[in-house]
Amino acid sequence: MKVTLEQIDELRSRVNVTYEEAKATLEKNDGDLIKSIIELEKKKGYKRKEHDKDGFAKFANKLLELKFLVKSKNGRTLIDVPIVLVLIVFLLAFWVVIFGILLALLTSCKIKIYRDKNSINVHGIKRNMQETVEKIKVKSEEFIEDFGEPTNVNEDNEDNEDYDGTEENEIIIE
Repeated sequence: MKVTLEQIDELRSRVNVTYEEAKATLEKNDGDLIKSIIELEKKKGYKRKEHDKDGFAKFANKLLELKFLVKSKNGRTLIDVPIVLVLIVFLLAFWVVIFGILLALLTSCKIKIYRDKNSINVHGIKRNMQETVEKIKVKSEEFIEDFGEPTNVNEDNEDNEDYDGTEENEIIIE
Protein backbone atom coordinates (compact mmCIF):
# COMPACT_ATOMS: atom_id res chain seq x y z
CA MET A 1 0.00 0.00 0.00
CA LYS A 2 1.20 3.47 -0.81
CA VAL A 3 1.62 5.75 2.20
CA THR A 4 0.52 9.36 1.80
CA LEU A 5 2.16 12.47 3.17
CA GLU A 6 -0.99 13.20 5.18
CA GLN A 7 -0.70 9.85 6.94
CA ILE A 8 2.96 10.48 7.73
CA ASP A 9 2.18 13.99 9.05
CA GLU A 10 -0.68 12.63 11.17
CA LEU A 11 1.57 9.93 12.64
CA ARG A 12 4.36 12.42 13.29
CA SER A 13 1.95 14.80 15.05
CA ARG A 14 0.76 12.02 17.37
CA VAL A 15 4.13 10.33 17.98
CA ASN A 16 7.37 12.28 17.98
CA VAL A 17 9.28 10.46 15.21
CA THR A 18 11.16 11.33 12.04
CA TYR A 19 9.56 11.16 8.58
CA GLU A 20 11.64 8.09 7.85
CA GLU A 21 10.47 6.24 10.97
CA ALA A 22 6.85 7.24 10.33
CA LYS A 23 6.97 6.11 6.69
CA ALA A 24 8.65 2.79 7.50
CA THR A 25 6.19 1.99 10.29
CA LEU A 26 3.16 2.91 8.16
CA GLU A 27 4.43 0.76 5.28
CA LYS A 28 5.05 -2.13 7.70
CA ASN A 29 1.47 -1.83 9.01
CA ASP A 30 -0.10 -1.38 5.53
CA GLY A 31 -1.05 2.23 6.21
CA ASP A 32 -2.94 1.44 9.44
CA LEU A 33 -2.44 4.56 11.53
CA ILE A 34 -3.56 3.03 14.83
CA LYS A 35 -1.27 0.00 14.57
CA SER A 36 1.62 2.31 13.65
CA ILE A 37 0.96 4.60 16.63
CA ILE A 38 0.83 1.63 19.01
CA GLU A 39 4.04 0.14 17.62
CA LEU A 40 5.95 3.42 17.80
CA GLU A 41 4.70 4.20 21.32
CA LYS A 42 5.83 0.79 22.53
CA LYS A 43 9.22 1.26 20.91
CA LYS A 44 9.63 4.84 22.18
CA GLY A 45 8.24 4.02 25.64
CA TYR A 46 10.75 1.20 26.15
CA LYS A 47 13.67 3.39 25.08
CA ARG A 48 12.46 6.28 27.24
CA LYS A 49 12.19 4.13 30.37
CA GLU A 50 15.68 2.70 29.92
CA HIS A 51 17.09 6.17 29.21
CA ASP A 52 15.40 7.66 32.29
CA LYS A 53 16.82 4.95 34.55
CA ASP A 54 20.31 5.44 33.17
CA GLY A 55 19.92 9.21 33.26
CA PHE A 56 19.01 9.24 36.94
CA ALA A 57 21.80 6.82 37.84
CA LYS A 58 24.34 8.91 35.94
CA PHE A 59 23.10 12.11 37.60
CA ALA A 60 23.18 10.51 41.06
CA ASN A 61 26.65 9.08 40.45
CA LYS A 62 27.99 12.48 39.37
CA LEU A 63 26.42 14.07 42.44
CA LEU A 64 27.90 11.41 44.74
CA GLU A 65 31.35 11.94 43.21
CA LEU A 66 31.42 15.60 44.32
CA LYS A 67 33.11 16.03 47.67
CA PHE A 68 33.48 19.01 50.02
CA LEU A 69 36.92 19.36 51.59
CA VAL A 70 38.13 21.73 54.29
CA LYS A 71 41.85 21.74 55.18
CA SER A 72 43.56 23.71 57.92
CA LYS A 73 46.53 26.04 57.32
CA ASN A 74 49.02 23.26 58.00
CA GLY A 75 47.29 20.89 55.53
CA ARG A 76 45.38 18.70 58.00
CA THR A 77 42.00 17.57 56.65
CA LEU A 78 39.19 18.83 58.86
CA ILE A 79 36.15 17.87 56.78
CA ASP A 80 35.91 15.59 53.76
CA VAL A 81 32.27 14.69 53.05
CA PRO A 82 30.06 14.28 49.98
CA ILE A 83 28.58 17.56 48.78
CA VAL A 84 25.13 15.94 49.04
CA LEU A 85 25.55 15.81 52.80
CA VAL A 86 26.52 19.48 52.89
CA LEU A 87 23.45 20.34 50.81
CA ILE A 88 21.15 18.35 53.09
CA VAL A 89 22.57 20.05 56.18
CA PHE A 90 22.27 23.39 54.38
CA LEU A 91 18.58 22.74 53.76
CA LEU A 92 17.92 21.58 57.31
CA ALA A 93 20.24 23.90 59.24
CA PHE A 94 21.12 26.87 57.02
CA TRP A 95 22.95 28.83 59.72
CA VAL A 96 25.17 25.92 60.73
CA VAL A 97 26.63 25.65 57.23
CA ILE A 98 27.00 29.42 56.85
CA PHE A 99 28.69 29.66 60.26
CA GLY A 100 31.02 26.76 59.41
CA ILE A 101 32.06 28.28 56.07
CA LEU A 102 32.64 31.71 57.63
CA LEU A 103 34.67 30.14 60.44
CA ALA A 104 36.77 28.22 57.89
CA LEU A 105 37.41 31.38 55.88
CA LEU A 106 38.33 33.43 58.97
CA THR A 107 40.81 30.78 60.14
CA SER A 108 42.46 30.67 56.68
CA CYS A 109 41.32 27.14 55.91
CA LYS A 110 41.25 25.92 52.33
CA ILE A 111 37.80 25.01 51.04
CA LYS A 112 37.71 22.79 48.02
CA ILE A 113 34.97 21.03 46.05
CA TYR A 114 36.39 18.21 43.99
CA ARG A 115 35.35 15.09 42.07
CA ASP A 116 36.33 11.78 43.67
CA LYS A 117 36.17 9.01 41.05
CA ASN A 118 36.57 6.31 43.73
CA SER A 119 33.50 7.39 45.67
CA ILE A 120 30.34 5.36 46.17
CA ASN A 121 27.88 5.07 43.32
CA VAL A 122 24.23 4.14 42.86
CA HIS A 123 24.97 0.64 41.63
CA GLY A 124 27.26 -0.01 44.61
CA ILE A 125 24.60 1.20 47.03
CA LYS A 126 21.99 -0.97 45.33
CA ARG A 127 24.27 -4.02 45.41
CA ASN A 128 25.08 -3.48 49.12
CA MET A 129 21.39 -3.14 49.96
CA GLN A 130 20.53 -6.35 48.09
CA GLU A 131 23.33 -8.23 49.87
CA THR A 132 22.14 -6.92 53.25
CA VAL A 133 18.53 -7.91 52.55
CA GLU A 134 19.66 -11.40 51.52
CA LYS A 135 21.72 -11.76 54.72
CA ILE A 136 18.76 -10.67 56.85
CA LYS A 137 16.50 -13.07 54.99
CA VAL A 138 18.88 -16.01 55.53
CA LYS A 139 19.41 -15.19 59.22
CA SER A 140 15.68 -14.82 59.86
CA GLU A 141 15.00 -18.18 58.18
CA GLU A 142 17.71 -19.78 60.34
CA PHE A 143 16.19 -18.18 63.44
CA ILE A 144 12.73 -19.49 62.59
CA GLU A 145 14.11 -22.99 61.92
CA ASP A 146 16.00 -23.01 65.24
CA PHE A 147 13.03 -22.01 67.37
CA GLY A 148 10.23 -23.50 65.30
CA GLU A 149 6.72 -22.14 65.19
CA PRO A 150 5.58 -20.14 68.21
CA THR A 151 3.05 -21.93 70.38
CA ASN A 152 0.03 -20.30 71.92
CA VAL A 153 0.31 -20.38 75.73
CA ASN A 154 -3.45 -20.34 76.15
CA GLU A 155 -3.89 -23.55 74.11
CA ASP A 156 -1.36 -25.39 76.27
CA ASN A 157 -2.89 -24.19 79.54
CA GLU A 158 -6.53 -24.90 78.60
CA ASP A 159 -5.87 -28.62 78.96
CA ASN A 160 -4.77 -28.04 82.56
CA GLU A 161 -7.71 -28.25 84.98
CA ASP A 162 -6.18 -25.76 87.45
CA TYR A 163 -5.78 -23.07 84.78
CA ASP A 164 -7.83 -19.95 85.60
CA GLY A 165 -7.32 -18.12 82.28
CA THR A 166 -4.42 -15.91 83.40
CA GLU A 167 -0.90 -15.94 82.11
CA GLU A 168 1.98 -16.88 84.39
CA ASN A 169 3.54 -13.45 83.82
CA GLU A 170 0.33 -11.56 84.55
CA ILE A 171 -0.34 -9.67 87.72
CA ILE A 172 -4.02 -9.21 88.51
CA ILE A 173 -5.07 -6.39 90.80
CA GLU A 174 -8.66 -6.56 92.03
